[in-house]
Parts: sequence; structure tokens; C-alpha cells
Amino acid sequence: MSEDPRTRPGFRLRLTLARLVLTIERSWPALWPAVAVAGLFLALALLDLWHRVPVALHWAGLVSFAVSFALAVGYGVRRLRLPGREEALARLEGDSRIPHRALRALEDRLPEEIADPQTRLLWEIHRARLARLVERLRLHPPRSALPERDPWALRAALLLLLVVALVDARGEYGARILAAFSPAAAERVPPPPVAAGLWITPPAYTRKPPLGAEQTAREERLVVPAGSEVLGQLHHLPPGSEARAAALVLPGGESLAFADLGGGSAEARGKIGSSGRLSILAPDGREIRSWTVEAIPDRAPSVAFVEEPKVTHRGVLRIGFEAEDDYGVSEVALELATATLLEEKERLPLAKLQPRPGKHASAAYSDLLAHPFAGLEVEMRLLATDSLGQEGRSGPLRLVLPERRFRNPLARAVIEQRKALVARPELREQVAGRLAGLAETEAALAHGAVVPLSLRVAALRTRDAETRERRRAVIDLLWEIALYIEDGALSQAERELRALQERLERALAEPTSDAELERLLAELQDALDRFLEELARQALAEMQDPAAQQQPMQPLDPSRLVDRQDLQRMLDRARELMRAGQREAARQMLQQLREMLENLQVARGQQRPSAEQKMLSDLQKMIELQRDLLDRSHRMQQGMTGEGEQGQRETQGRQGQQNRQGQRAQRQPGQRGQPGQRGPMGQGQPMQGGEAENALPDSPGRAAAEQEGLRRALGELMRRMGERGMAIPRELGQAEMEMRAARDALGEGDPGRAVPNQAQALDLLQQGGQAMLEQMQQQLGRDQGPGPGREPLAEGRRGRDPLGRSQFNDGGWDTRGELVPEEADLGRAREVLEELYRRSSERHRPPLELDYYKRLLDRF
Repeated sequence: MSEDPRTRPGFRLRLTLARLVLTIERSWPALWPAVAVAGLFLALALLDLWHRVPVALHWAGLVSFAVSFALAVGYGVRRLRLPGREEALARLEGDSRIPHRALRALEDRLPEEIADPQTRLLWEIHRARLARLVERLRLHPPRSALPERDPWALRAALLLLLVVALVDARGEYGARILAAFSPAAAERVPPPPVAAGLWITPPAYTRKPPLGAEQTAREERLVVPAGSEVLGQLHHLPPGSEARAAALVLPGGESLAFADLGGGSAEARGKIGSSGRLSILAPDGREIRSWTVEAIPDRAPSVAFVEEPKVTHRGVLRIGFEAEDDYGVSEVALELATATLLEEKERLPLAKLQPRPGKHASAAYSDLLAHPFAGLEVEMRLLATDSLGQEGRSGPLRLVLPERRFRNPLARAVIEQRKALVARPELREQVAGRLAGLAETEAALAHGAVVPLSLRVAALRTRDAETRERRRAVIDLLWEIALYIEDGALSQAERELRALQERLERALAEPTSDAELERLLAELQDALDRFLEELARQALAEMQDPAAQQQPMQPLDPSRLVDRQDLQRMLDRARELMRAGQREAARQMLQQLREMLENLQVARGQQRPSAEQKMLSDLQKMIELQRDLLDRSHRMQQGMTGEGEQGQRETQGRQGQQNRQGQRAQRQPGQRGQPGQRGPMGQGQPMQGGEAENALPDSPGRAAAEQEGLRRALGELMRRMGERGMAIPRELGQAEMEMRAARDALGEGDPGRAVPNQAQALDLLQQGGQAMLEQMQQQLGRDQGPGPGREPLAEGRRGRDPLGRSQFNDGGWDTRGELVPEEADLGRAREVLEELYRRSSERHRPPLELDYYKRLLDRF
């Protein structure tokens, strides 16, 4: 007989679970009314509503809830019916999708009187099939019938009410529940004490975090910036009390009345101006809470000259300053007064700064060439202003302002009359007469009708210039006339460029939109292009001027050469920094660009290079020729790979013979510098006779001859260096030996063996060029900074090619002390900025944290 599946542990466990599931499904709808009554009572207790009703109503409520709960429990108990075995088997059959009451058929028995073997066998097979069904029994979780009885989902409203009550209780769960069951005790519970809270918000320019009520509650002494806003709040005021009777007493004795907010709350606002005691008084005059407040005053900024102002090559005044403030300097200005009239002071904006605590050392440029005081002795002071509007002054500094030296005689005459009008305003009639006379000269008429007409207008205005404002307008007009006579369109382009530089630097220091910055940068790009075009046009005119060509020429330091691509790369770098959010770094980059432009000088094409520069130029030509020979040797090696051995031996024999003939011809005296030689600087010998006819352009014989000519030119260069007293770099001698080995390999028709020697020679030439450059810089005693007071170039400096041209935007500007982010830094900065934006958009974060993120984003 087969085993009875009902005796298996798994079957019995599933049957028990089915009965439990059915019990749960029947209990929840039956007990739901009792649970709803208990939940509603608990919500009212946690909301503390029983304290707000009379005692009698409280008792009535308790009785009502007790009766309702008892009735609901009785109703549920009467409806609750525990499931039996038959119902559990039916549940298992339904969840397992077993048809025909198969599990309940396990209860069937074959009568004992049936002894037929065939019938018994068929019964056992039937029992075995039913036993296999037990192995795939499944049971689904309980399913509630409550949604059918509660179509309006009132159970969800009860759950929401309980959540609100739990939040409102805030740790008073036990006390409120006990109070709900004791109506008489509720009358004896005293009202909650009046609670006071204090919030302090420092001024925005200090960038200090605010102090919340939780922080001030733990402290007895508060240190805050002067001018901080204070907010005091009162809660749980007794009913009927007047909120205006409460007071917020500020340090210094000022008392502020509270304003009623309703619901037993009130608030008062004020500002902390001094140190002292701050207290909050209840409506009955009782002191609720007090603090000792130390108000830190905002000190006035300080500013000083770092060094004496220097004049750039273009006549602009470079002013180095150091400003300091406890919360940051926002603006630095320049105050000028003539040495004779100190009472007439003029304030000129110098730099807009991003306020940050501590010291700020920088340099600013001020173009005072057009100023009426140009060429006069003035008393100069620096003025620093902080975000609060306080001002600090530096000590006086006396100097003569730079003035422009005009080459055109007519422009000089106009400037002389301008200076006379500034120095002696009472002589304006004489100045007007001289200006009218200049308008009739041939020099004025040579410039067309613009200059004579402008001079006549200036003369008429000078006669009427009785006030200071009118005289200033005439002075500015005379300056414009002189610039037009001297430079034409270059002066206008230069002024536009400087104006845009100043506007962009101010915009970077202020909260300006990205679109506005992009527009200003595009305008700066156009102004820079126009300025460089006018500068090139002026340089070309000077080159064609015989008088300019006869002026004494000074040797140029190659390390200070800068081209248009260098300026463009700096501008592109500033654009990348600005788009990455690094506005301070972009401002520094633009300041360095401005420093380069202010010290920019155009070298005339007719200037005679020095002997050292000529040697550097020759070496550069050698490097280019050696690189060309190396490339050709590579091509010859690849081309000879596919040739047959017999043809290769014949070609090598013929080329070797030609090479030896060429070498013998080159050793003949008096043949150096002949035309037709491919070697550099005319050093070497042309091919002769049948050699010139038979040698191919890329043949080893021709390459060997050119390599020999290049080697001889290098020897000549080293001889010239020795005659000039220069130390010959060791790398040049090693390069000469490598060239000799390459020549021999090419002469034997083996360009593959010559390639390593040529590559080594090329590298040694480049190293020798770097050594020559450093030696020249030491002899010239030049540096990389603008103006006087330069520091010597760091010995062994790299980052330049053999001719001293900058490879890293280092042509004439000094980055020491400035930290400009690299690409990796920019990537990290973008990640930090994106993370700040992400966190600031998450409104579930605490208000203090969101305010901190907002202040960070406002700053950066």
C-alpha cells in the first residue's frame, strides 16, 4: 500500500497556513469597526483635543467611545467564524488550481469488502496520482474583502489623521493618551510655558551663516557681526494676553514690541548695532530668556601702494596695490590732485574686486595719458571701499604723471596749447587765437577738412570756456584732435580695446549673467582684432619711413616675442574658464592679457638683428634641413626595400663613387658659398659634372653631399660662436660627430644605417639651441616682467623652442604667484558646481543647508 500523503509534514504545514490565511481574511472585516473606533479615539487623544472641551463633554465622549468599541467588538465576534479542514483544503485547491476536489478526495476510503485485485490496483494508482498533486500545492497571501465594504477608502483618511496626530504630539504621546482617560486631571494640567526662540541673520556681504533657534538655545554668549538682523518669537502665549506687551530688548536698551501672529504666537524684528545684553520679555514683564551679545564692528578697509607705480611701454600707469578688509574690498579707486591745487581732487575708478576676507594683492592699469594732469606733478592716493560703503585711504605719493610724446609737429603744437589751458585757464583767449592759427597751417590742411574744422571749433569753445566743465570738454576735444593727427584710427581702436577690457573685468567681479559675459567677450575679440590690424598697419608705415629706419636699433630678446596666436590662445583660455564658472581665474587671465597688450611693442621689419640672433636663426635653419634629411632617409630606406640585390649593389656602387667625387670637390679651396648648393646659409659645394646629371633628388649620394654641407655649416657656426666669446654647447659638437657618421652611411648607400645618427643629430641640435638661448638671455640680462624692476630669468627654464619662442603662452608675461586651473581642475570644478545645483534643487533638505548652497551659488 502506498504512503498516505496526508501524513507528510509539508502537507500538514500548508493545511495549517491555509486555515490561518482564511482566519485573517475573515477577522479583518469583522474587527474593522472596532479598529476604526480605537484609531479615531487615539487620534483625538494625540491631537490633545480633550483638553479643549468641558469635563462633562469629555466624560460623554469617553462613554460614547467605550460603548461604540464594545458594540463593534461584539459585532465582530459574532461575525467571526473560524475555517474548518474542508475549507482549508478548498482554499489550497483553488490557489493551486487543482480541479475536481482532488485534495478532498484524499479523505476517501475503499470499502474493505472489495477484494478484487484489479480494483485494488486501480485504487492505488488513483491514490498515487493524488499524492503527486500534493507536491505542487501553492498558497496565496491573504486577500481582504474590506475594499468592497469601504468603497470611499475612509480607512486611508483615518491613517492620515493618525500620522498628523503623531507629528503634532512631538514626544508627548504617553502624557496625552493618559490625559485622554482622566477628564478630571485635565483641568489640573497647567498650560505650557511661554517659549521663546531667537534667530540671527548676519548681513549678506559678510557671507556668515545664520544662527537658528536651536543654536541660540544652547548658547549664552553670541558673537555676531554688527548690523545682523535679529528675529525673536514667542509661542504658547496665554489666551487673552496682549502680544504687544511683550518686548525684545536689544543691546543698548532699545525695546521692540512684538507683533501678534495668531494662535498664541508673536514675533519682533530688529538689528544689532552694538554689544550688550539681549533679552525677551513676556507680556507680564517677566524675562523669558537673555543672551550676552558681542557685536563685531565692520572695520574700514586699508589699502597701500605695493611699489611705486611704473609706466608701461605704451605709457599706461601700472599701479600695484594691496588692500585688506575683514569682509572684503569691493572697489579700489585712485585720487589725484595737482601739487599746486590740492583742494581740487579727482577720483578715478581703478579696479572692481570680488569681495573676499583678508588681503588682496593685485595690480591695475590706468591710462592717464589723456588726463588733463598728464605731465604734471600730482599727489596720488588709493581709496578702498568695502561692501558697507566704508572707505580707507592710503598715504600720499607724489610723482609726475606720464605723458605721451607726439612725433607729429602739429600734434605737439595742439598738446602744448592744451597744457597751457590746463595750467593757465585765464589765458584762454590767447590759446584760442593760437588754435585758430594752427587751423590755417599747411600741416593741418594736409589732413583734409577734418583737422582744420576741429581746430576752429576748439578755438571757439575755448573762448567760451568760463567754467571748469566747459574747459574740461575743450581739453578732451584737443586730446582727440592730437590723437587723430598722430595715429589716425589706431588710437580709436586702442581706446575701444581698453574700455572693453575694463567693462569685462568689472562684469566678472559683479553678479553678471553668462549671456552678458559672452557678449562682452565677443566684443573684446572684435576690438582686439581691430587693434592688432591697426598696429600692423602702423608698423608697416614705420618700416617705409626712412627717418624711422635711421633710428638706433636695439637687439630683441627672443624670450619676449609674442605673436597673434599667443594672444588668441589667452583669450580662448579666459573664455573656457568663464564658461566653467571660474570667474576669478578668468579675470586673472584677462589681466595678464591686458598686461601683455600694455607692454606690447612692434618690432620693425628693417631692424638689423644682432649677431647672436643671426646665429640662432642659422641654427633653426639647420634644424629644419636636418629634419628634412631625416625624412628623406626614411623614404629612401622604404623605397630600397623592394629592390633586387643586384640592382641595389649597382646603385650603391654608383652613388658611392659620386659621393667620393663630391667630397673631393668640396675639399677644393675657394669653393665655399657657391650657388646651387642645397646646404644651409650657402655653406657647402654644388654638385659637379656627371654627378649633377646622374644623382636623383632622393638618392643616398645627394643626401650624403647635403649632410656634409650641413656638417660644415655647423662647424662654421661653432667657429662664429667662439669668435663672439660665447661658450659652445657640448651638444653641438656631438651633433657634428653624428652628422659625420650619417654622411658616411649615406655615402655607402645605406640610408637605413644613417637614420639613427640623423635622429640623434636632430635632437642634439635642439638641445644646443636651448643652451644657446639660455646663454643669450643671461648675457642680455632680461626678464619676463613688464616695466622697471624686472627679475632675472630663472636659470635652466624650459618650455621654449630653440629660438626662444614660447610654447606655453609665456611670451612676456609673468605667471608667478598666480594659480590658474588646469583641465583637471576645471573638470573637478564643474563636478562641484553640478553637485551644488543638484543639492540646492532638493527641497527636502533643511532650510539652513539650502540657504548655504544658495549663497555658494550666488558667489561662484
